Amino acid sequence: MTDGQTYYDGLIAQGYPAEQALGYTQQYYPGFTPAAAAPAPMPAPAPMPAQPAVQPQAIPQPQPMAQPMAQTIPMPQPMMNTAPVGMAPMGMAPMAMAPIGEKKPIMAWAAVGCLAVALLLAISVQFTNSWLVHPEEDVGNSWGLNSISLDCQEINGDTDCTLPYLLLRDGFDEGIPLKSDNPNDGYDYDFPEKDSLSGSTKVFCENAAKFMLKNPYETDEFGDPTQQVIQDAEESKQECLDMNSAGNTGGLVIWLGALGALAGTLMLVMNQIGKALPSNAERYGKLTSWVSGGLIILGAIIWMIMKPTDSGLDDYNTGFSFYLAMIAGILAITAGVLDMLDKRE
Repeated sequence: MTDGQTYYDGLIAQGYPAEQALGYTQQYYPGFTPAAAAPAPMPAPAPMPAQPAVQPQAIPQPQPMAQPMAQTIPMPQPMMNTAPVGMAPMGMAPMAMAPIGEKKPIMAWAAVGCLAVALLLAISVQFTNSWLVHPEEDVGNSWGLNSISLDCQEINGDTDCTLPYLLLRDGFDEGIPLKSDNPNDGYDYDFPEKDSLSGSTKVFCENAAKFMLKNPYETDEFGDPTQQVIQDAEESKQECLDMNSAGNTGGLVIWLGALGALAGTLMLVMNQIGKALPSNAERYGKLTSWVSGGLIILGAIIWMIMKPTDSGLDDYNTGFSFYLAMIAGILAITAGVLDMLDKRE
């Protein structure tokens, strides 16, 4: 019999209602569920009063007067308190103190903290642009799961965001007026003045191909892009879209891991404060932590495998966001281990 069942049975024996006894027990033994109560033993029948033995009649003889037999009257004994250690006498509520020898759930709350940090990291890496970065400091272009950040050029001491803005704008330069009929004169438009701009990877892929075709490095006799330029633009676009596909797939798996971390955090907290969830789901916080951590790590690995490594991206290195995702997965798995080590029998 476990300590929790012993404590619960002691309260029932003192006369507490089952619901109240269960509430007191779960304060000290979170997640406790009472076993089926054994039938109470039948009280022993009261002993029958002793009947005087019938003595054989003898010839009457003169006898001295018999003294009446003194009857021993049992004295009432004071009721002793036989309640187990840590229980209150009948009629009094148990004192708000932990049972003797009970350890504080330090590891369990540490597990909650680890899983909460894993949840925050798994969400934050979805919106960062440091999954793939260039090792050179003067090349500030960097990639996220489904976004890209482009540095604006410095021209004559002024920041020029014309090209990054057009590459990240849906439709490239459609609807932006020119200063004159000569496209070389530039656009009559107030472009933003920032150090860098960020936008969708998919939009960037489409606009990068348009830019290569609009400003070809090789033209035919009619001034149109050559077949080689068209082929290079299409290959560059496809490679860029592969990068976007890797980010979307890996990011989706990481999102599933983040949802698992959120559910696991809720389960662990409810288990520690002794609250029940539907279908006793609070018991599965440890398992949910392991699954969520595995999904987060799997999502990062999927991104690593699917991302293209040839052509213009072979000079880029894995960025800080990838390692943050791995740390998030390890923290989630660690949370499940800590909860397992804190398990009470």
